Amino acid sequence: MTTNNKKKQSIAQNTVFDNVKHYIDSIKNGNSFFTLELKLHTISIVLALLNVLTAIAFYMTSLYVLMIFSIVSIFYYSILVQSLVTKGKYPSSMLAITGHIIIYSFLATFLTGTNTGFSLYDFILITAFFYLTFVIDSFQKKEFIPFVFSIMVCICFLFNYVAMMFMEPVYTLPKNWIDTFYICNSIFVFSSIIVFSFMLVWEIKLSNHRLASQNEQLDELAHKDPLTKLYNRRSMNKFLAESLDNLKLRGKRFSLILGDIDDFKKVNDTYGHDAGDLVLTTVASLITSNVRNNDVVCRWGGEEILILINDPMETASMAAERIRKSIEEANITFEDQVIHVTMTFGLSESIPGFKIEHLIQQADDKLYSGKKAGKNRVVI
Repeated sequence: MTTNNKKKQSIAQNTVFDNVKHYIDSIKNGNSFFTLELKLHTISIVLALLNVLTAIAFYMTSLYVLMIFSIVSIFYYSILVQSLVTKGKYPSSMLAITGHIIIYSFLATFLTGTNTGFSLYDFILITAFFYLTFVIDSFQKKEFIPFVFSIMVCICFLFNYVAMMFMEPVYTLPKNWIDTFYICNSIFVFSSIIVFSFMLVWEIKLSNHRLASQNEQLDELAHKDPLTKLYNRRSMNKFLAESLDNLKLRGKRFSLILGDIDDFKKVNDTYGHDAGDLVLTTVASLITSNVRNNDVVCRWGGEEILILINDPMETASMAAERIRKSIEEANITFEDQVIHVTMTFGLSESIPGFKIEHLIQQADDKLYSGKKAGKNRVVI
C-alpha cells in the first residue's frame, strides 16, 4: 500500500471515529437522531423479519395455518403498519402492533400449546407500552394508558394459559421442535424486554438532561444580560444584599465600582448600533477578565457597569485602574475600522449603617465628577 493510500485510509478512519464520537456526544447532550417515526419503522421491520423466520419454521413443521398467518403478517407489518407510521398515526400503529401480537400469541398457543413459548410474546407488550406512551406525545399526559393496557395483556395471557389447561393443542409437535420454539421465543422475548427497558431508561435520562439544559437557559435569561452575558440589575441587587449582610454580621467590607463608557452615544451615531453592541461586549469581556471569580460584574443600565469588589477600597481602586487601562489600550475592530473607547469610574466603600442606595449614589457622584474632570479616570 502506498503512502498516499495509507494517509487516505487513516483520514477516513479518523473521520468515521470523529463522526461516531460526535454522535455519541450529541446523544449525551440530549440530542438524538432517532425520531419516533424511525423507531416505529424499525419495530415493524423487525416484526416483519421475525414473521419471515417463523413462516419458514412453521413450513418445516407442517404448521400450514400458522405459516399462512405469518406470511399475511409480513405484509401486515410491511404495508399497513408502515403506512400508519409514515402518516404520523403513531397511536394507531401502536394499537395495530398490539392487536396483532395478542392474536398471534393466542393462535400459536392454541395450535401448539403453552410449551412452545408463544404466549410469552404478551410480556413484550408491557415494557413496550410504558416506553411508547413515554415517547408518543398524545399519550404522555395519560399515565393510566400503559397501566390499563398491561392489565389487559395479563388478562389475555392468563385466559390463554388457563384455557390450555383444559384442552390439548391442535397439533402435537416433536419434543425437539417444542424445545427449539421455546428457546427461540424466550430469547426474542427477553431480548425485547431488555431493549425496551433500556430505551425507556435512556429516554428518561435524555428528558432530564434536556430539562436541566432548559432550566440553565431560563436561569441565564433571568439573571444575565442577553447582550453582554453580565449579571443583570436584579441579580446584582441580590449580591449586594448578601454583601451588606456579611458587613453587618462579620464586618466584611466591600467596595463598589460604577463605570460608564465615555462618549458612547458618539460611537452609536458614528458607527451604528452594531458597533455599539460590539463595544459593550468587548468592554464587558475586558472587565470580567480583570476581576476575580468572587467579584461580581453587572450591566447596571445602558453603558453603565457596576462592579462589586469583595474587599476594601485599596483593592477596588487597583482593580478599577487596571480595568481602565486595559480598555484604553484595547483596539476594537468593526468592519475594518478601529474604535478606541475609554471609561470613567467612580468608587465607594461599604459603610456600616448605610443603605445600598447610598453607596451606589456615592459611586455615581464620583463618576459624575470624573466625567466633568475630563473622563477616562478613576475617582476615589
